[in-house]
Amino acid sequence: MSLIQCIAIRPCGVGLLIWVALSGALASGPVTADPQSDTFQPDFLRTGPALDQRTHGLTDPRGRDCPLPSGPLLLPVAIDLGLCRNPATRSAWAAARQQAAVLGSAESAWLPNLAVTGGASRDYGQHVDVTGAVIATPQNIYDAALTLSWTLYDFGARSGRIASAHRLLDAQAATLNSTSQQTVLQVVQSYFGVVAGDTALVAAKTTEAAAARSVEIARSLREGGVATLADVLQAETAYDQAVIARVQADLTAKSARGTLAVAIGSPADQPLQIDAEPVPAQVPTLTARLSDLMAEAARQRPDLAAALAQRDAAEANVTVARAVGRPSISIGAAHTLSDITGIPNQNYSQVGITVTVPIFSGFSVAYGVRQAQAQLEASDANAEQVRLNVSLTVWNAYYSLDSANQQLAATATLVKTAEQNQEVALGRYQSGVGTIIDVLTAQNGAASARVNRINAELNWQVARAQLALALGKLTGIEPLAGIEAVP
Repeated sequence: MSLIQCIAIRPCGVGLLIWVALSGALASGPVTADPQSDTFQPDFLRTGPALDQRTHGLTDPRGRDCPLPSGPLLLPVAIDLGLCRNPATRSAWAAARQQAAVLGSAESAWLPNLAVTGGASRDYGQHVDVTGAVIATPQNIYDAALTLSWTLYDFGARSGRIASAHRLLDAQAATLNSTSQQTVLQVVQSYFGVVAGDTALVAAKTTEAAAARSVEIARSLREGGVATLADVLQAETAYDQAVIARVQADLTAKSARGTLAVAIGSPADQPLQIDAEPVPAQVPTLTARLSDLMAEAARQRPDLAAALAQRDAAEANVTVARAVGRPSISIGAAHTLSDITGIPNQNYSQVGITVTVPIFSGFSVAYGVRQAQAQLEASDANAEQVRLNVSLTVWNAYYSLDSANQQLAATATLVKTAEQNQEVALGRYQSGVGTIIDVLTAQNGAASARVNRINAELNWQVARAQLALALGKLTGIEPLAGIEAVP
């Protein structure tokens, strides 16, 4: 016989007891359905707010559509797509939600445990009734019990576990922030990689066209008896090299587009149109003091915050390990109802306090404390290592941006000057004054100038993002605007 059948048979006994137990369990708070979960939980136990207040304005990608734009892809839109659709950020969000649930589970230790049990059976053996007579009639047995247990004091074990869960949630939220910023950097690098790839392809085609023009002029001069076969062969060799460079540039541009598509959570063959703002003619100089940037990074870097939170969690775990060997006090209560054919019903309640005092457990408590202390030492060393790495990344990013600024300024007029030199050399050769060597040298100089300018613009854009990442503020494109100023 099932429990449901038992309730139907004894609606005023076992069924009433079970109904009271369930009603008491549900009366602790309103129960609502989580739209993003398959479970039901009381509102006051939700862990979403605990995570939201730690994510510093980041938006959970769950439930977001995040479609690709129909027109050109702007950098802020690409960053938003990366934060929404990139598997790395989605995985980090899932890990943070998991740790938020761990915190909720740890906090549930403050609440009592309430359970109801019930059973029904039929016994066909011989039994002795209250008069001592042996009877062989079958007996129906119905049992139901409502039990409650509540830990009152455990010398810091519960509070230590909750403190550890809090710190681990802080660490996981900081890791989520760090992962999001790494994703932003990946999108920025990929985005400007596409810009640089497209520009390099245009430059390679320009160089190829200039080399083809040199071949035509060399052939024309040879037919007129002014140039030699060596001039034609050298021009043709330069043209073939320009063709190879153009093919390689085309491959680089296509690869960059595939990298950007994957960075924003799309397949590599996703067609993308890029609409990037040009590099300003006058870039701001790097006026921020390095010491100020170091201090800012120490305050804002999420990986350092995660390491410090993990150290605090390890410290709380030492308290938990010590509490294992200490007494605990709990209260228990039970109400039992038993209905057996031929025997008077049993209906009784029990209330008691239990004190548990560990005496000896094979030194496991001492070893557990040592293990927790060693973990604390390792976490403290890891936090110090992260702190040193933060200073190094800020140092390198600062001087990388300083170098990028200088390269950008140095290449400002390089392309224009080199192309003018190329035209002069080609004109001199066409008029019979210069040599083919002068033309090829000038063409190589112009091609090199274009490449240097493209690399300078790419390095400047990426260096700004890397410095913002080193400071722990790369949550979008906005922090790049004032990265050169004093914080």
